Amino acid sequence: MQNQLDDIIDFRQFFFKVVKNWFLFFISLLVTMVIAFAYNRYTHELFRVETSILIKEENNISSASDLLYDKGQSNKRSLENQELLIKSFPNVFKTLEDLRFDITYYIEGKIKVTETYTSPIVVKCANSKGLNSHSFKVQIIDRNRFYLIDINSKKEYERKFNDTFLFNDVEMSIEYNTNFKFDKEVGLPVTIVKFNDIRSLAQSYQSKIVISQEDKKSTVMNISMLTEDQLKGVVFLNKLTENYINSEINEKNIASINTVRFINNQLVEMSDSLALIEQKIEEYKNSNKITDLSLKAQSIYTNIVNLETELAKSKTINSYYNYLSEYLNQGENLEGVSVPASFGVNDVSLNSLISQLIEAQIKKNMLISGGQINNPAISQYNRKSDQLILNLQEAIKTSKSANNLLLSDYTNRIDKMEKSLSDIPHIERELLNIERLQSISENIYIFLLQKRAEAKITSSSNISDSRVLEPAMFTYKKPVSPDKRKSYVLALLFGLLLPTLYLLISEILNDTIVLRSDLERFCSIPILAIIGKNYSGHNLLSEQSPKSSVFEGFRALRSNLNFINLNKKSMVYLVTSSISGEGKTYIAENLAIVYAKSGKRTLLIGADLRRPKIYADFGFDNTLGISNHLLSDKSLSEVILESEIDGLDILTSGPLPQNPADALLTDKFIKMMEYLKNQYDIIILDTPPLGLVADALTLMKYSDVNLYVVRQNYTKKGLLTYVNEMQKKDRLGDLHLVFNDIKEGSGAYGYGEGYGYGYGYGYGYGNSYGYSQGGEYFEND
Repeated sequence: MQNQLDDIIDFRQFFFKVVKNWFLFFISLLVTMVIAFAYNRYTHELFRVETSILIKEENNISSASDLLYDKGQSNKRSLENQELLIKSFPNVFKTLEDLRFDITYYIEGKIKVTETYTSPIVVKCANSKGLNSHSFKVQIIDRNRFYLIDINSKKEYERKFNDTFLFNDVEMSIEYNTNFKFDKEVGLPVTIVKFNDIRSLAQSYQSKIVISQEDKKSTVMNISMLTEDQLKGVVFLNKLTENYINSEINEKNIASINTVRFINNQLVEMSDSLALIEQKIEEYKNSNKITDLSLKAQSIYTNIVNLETELAKSKTINSYYNYLSEYLNQGENLEGVSVPASFGVNDVSLNSLISQLIEAQIKKNMLISGGQINNPAISQYNRKSDQLILNLQEAIKTSKSANNLLLSDYTNRIDKMEKSLSDIPHIERELLNIERLQSISENIYIFLLQKRAEAKITSSSNISDSRVLEPAMFTYKKPVSPDKRKSYVLALLFGLLLPTLYLLISEILNDTIVLRSDLERFCSIPILAIIGKNYSGHNLLSEQSPKSSVFEGFRALRSNLNFINLNKKSMVYLVTSSISGEGKTYIAENLAIVYAKSGKRTLLIGADLRRPKIYADFGFDNTLGISNHLLSDKSLSEVILESEIDGLDILTSGPLPQNPADALLTDKFIKMMEYLKNQYDIIILDTPPLGLVADALTLMKYSDVNLYVVRQNYTKKGLLTYVNEMQKKDRLGDLHLVFNDIKEGSGAYGYGEGYGYGYGYGYGYGNSYGYSQGGEYFEND
């Protein structure tokens, strides 16, 4: 993988490319830093406020299997349920309603508008439902007056503080906040008042609340949120936990409240009965002139009263059983059922079943209140409640049957005692019956009072299973967002990363030869010379300054060719390339010129019979050339043309023959080349591209040195693969590369920006590269 990547990217050269394009990094860093500065300056600051509560751990393991297999999951589920209840919609909604967060205040600053909990004004409004999404500005004139500006209609009104007025048909007043602190030099800021839909606001706050467990083993829940105004967040979280704890206590008090209500109804009835009985006794004594009962009557009276008191208690218990059975059959508000112990029913089994039913209903209601309607636990609680109701109905029948036996026993014993009253005078016996009824009613009344007191004590002694461990507090903390340091670090990273990625991607996607190192990696053929970009606008060196860097490049090419001279009297150089447009004709023409100027008798042959171009650059036409000599009776002296440059002759291609490849294979062409070698010191063949036709391969058997032209940012890397394979098969003779059209500062000469002159692969006398006289050169080869 690393080798494949190295084949695509030269990392050392890429580093120099990064250095060369330093301005991209400067611009990128400047832009990203400006963005980071603007983000830090104009983004609303967010502060983290947090509180923590301790949840009492439940240890009600009901069976051995729970102990063995539960593995603490029940406690985990309980904490998850508490989390849902804390951030439930009803709890958040009530908190926002209690705090009047339906009215939001903003301070208008020079740079941005900031939400605030304490503002210069306080809006007094009983109900803001009709003002949802409406807002207005308040600009204080003095402590008595202010301007009210309706943001929607743009209308402005002058009002007085504490005066009642209508805004969108809603009655309200505005008070001046004397405790608001402000800079006296700047003055009181403009306050923006916005009215919110509290239901939508509750949903928004629900998404802001984050609840997490302190650790896996603890039951401490951390509650936090991000808010623009730290004080407002503190007030909200403290009220949220307060409402949560109060709701827990209220859930526990439901059974006691229902019990007290039931007993109060019974007491009202008993109170009325007692009043009537006392009045009846008084009237009976006055009419019959009786003061007190005899000793025998008092003894019988006491026994009967005791028995009838117990009978009345049993009847009360039966009434409770009837109430309980009817309540269970209704199946509504089961968590509010009165517990048996409140009525003196000491049945352990019945009390346990009722407690389990109330607990299941409360937990189910907690999930529903938390918006978890689809929670599978709700179905489990429903099934558990249904089973508990069936068990309770059976228990009620059993307990009621046992209680009926007691009723029969008390009734029989009372009947026996009443028979003994026959010996007592009729007047005393009637009085005894009335007083007996009074005593029973009094005992029942006292019993109910006692049970009501017990229920109230139970209600007042209920405490929440949760308590606040660490309340939310206002501290002068730094905002958590925006993190200015992080913003600038990210800006720095992106400022460096973006141009790096741009250069890297451009490097990967670029499939052309750009650098000398590219040539060395993709091709094993030696590089003979590097020719700079021609900015002069002239194709021929004869039209350029002899001191130009391009001219010097061709002198270097000539010197390197002389260095590899085979000590022959005449040298034949063939120039070709992969495809058209790489500058082979340009190289051939100017190489011929520099040889001619060095005193060598030079011939430039246009061997590209298919797309001839040499004739136009030297100002000739193409009516006479090689094709005329090979395919007709034209002699060489007729087709060879003298150029304006001393020592340089031109043999153009001539008219296009029917089969150019066959023309180059004739005996006449062989004889022509043998003759020309005897006439000229240097012969340069401009041939068709090697990657398109086979003409260049045919002509290589006549050449001593072959030059293969590669153009910067033009020649495809893949084209060099074919040349490499041909060279390895020894089919291209003595082949050398010429790197053409090198742009100034491209680093193509090596690792760095400098280049030198000599037998190596560079040139120049230290002068600046990029001589220009009228536009960038574009080779049309």
